Amino acid sequence: MNIENYGYYIINTLVYLAIAVGMKHLLNIKAANYFNADEQMSDGNLALAIRRGGVQFGLAIAMIGVMGGQSSADFMTDLGMTVFYGLVAAGFMIFSLLVTDKLVLPSVNNTKEIGKGNVALSCVEFGTLVMTGILAYASITGDQGGILSSLAYFVAGQIMLVLLVLAYEKIFQAKLNPAKKVAEGNVAAGIYLGGKIIAYGLILQSAITGGDIPETFSSAAIELISTAVAGMILLYIFEYLIDVVIVTSSTVKDILEKNQVVQSIQLSISKISVALILGMAIL
Repeated sequence: MNIENYGYYIINTLVYLAIAVGMKHLLNIKAANYFNADEQMSDGNLALAIRRGGVQFGLAIAMIGVMGGQSSADFMTDLGMTVFYGLVAAGFMIFSLLVTDKLVLPSVNNTKEIGKGNVALSCVEFGTLVMTGILAYASITGDQGGILSSLAYFVAGQIMLVLLVLAYEKIFQAKLNPAKKVAEGNVAAGIYLGGKIIAYGLILQSAITGGDIPETFSSAAIELISTAVAGMILLYIFEYLIDVVIVTSSTVKDILEKNQVVQSIQLSISKISVALILGMAIL
C-alpha cells in the first residue's frame, strides 16, 4: 500500500469519527428527556455503552461498504460521496433504533429503559444496529450500490427484521416470548435475540451481494423474500442442532426461562458462525 492509499483511508477514518461524534451528540439530545448520557456513562451504565457501541460498530461496517464501492478519478468527488453515504448510513442507524423501539420491542420505551440500565434491551438494539450496518454495507458496496438500492434494501431489511421477530415468537417460541423477557431485563433473552438478528442480517447480506444483479424490482424482491424465509427456517434448524451438540448443558427454554447468560452467549456466537457459512452458500 502506497502513501496515497494510506492518506485516503486516514481521511475516510476521520470522516467516520466525525459522523460517529455527531451521532453521539444527537442521541444524547434525544435521551435528555430521561437522563444525562455523559453522567450515565460516568456512573457505569453498561446498557448505554452497548447502545453506543452498536451505533459505532454498525456505522463502521456501513462505511466499509462506502469505501469499497466504485471510485472516480477525482479525490474530492470520492470524499464527497463518502461523506454523503456516511450520513445516509447514520440515518439508517437512527431509524433502526426507532424500528426496534416501536415495532420489535413495542411494550417499553427503549431510551427510558436504557437509562435504567436494561442490558437485555441494549443487546437487542446492538443486534439491530449491526444488522443495519451489514445491510447498508451490502447495498452500498460494489456495482449494486446506489442511493435507491441502499434505501430499498434498508427498508426491506427492517421489514424482514420485524417479521422475523414476530414469526419466531408466534410460531416457534410462543410460550417463551423472548421479547417480553427482554423488556423485563432478562439478559440471556437479549443476547439470544440480538444474536439471532445479526445472524439473520448476514444471510440477507449474502442475498443482496450474491449472484447476478436482478433485472427487475420484482425479481429482486422475490429473491430477497425467498432468501429471508429460507434463512429463518435454516437458522431454526441449526439452532436446534447447536443446542443438541454444542450447548449440551441447557435447552433454549432453559436459557430464556433461567436467564442463563453464559449459555446464551455460546448459542448466539454459534448461530452467527453458522450464518457466515450459510451466507457463503448463497453467494
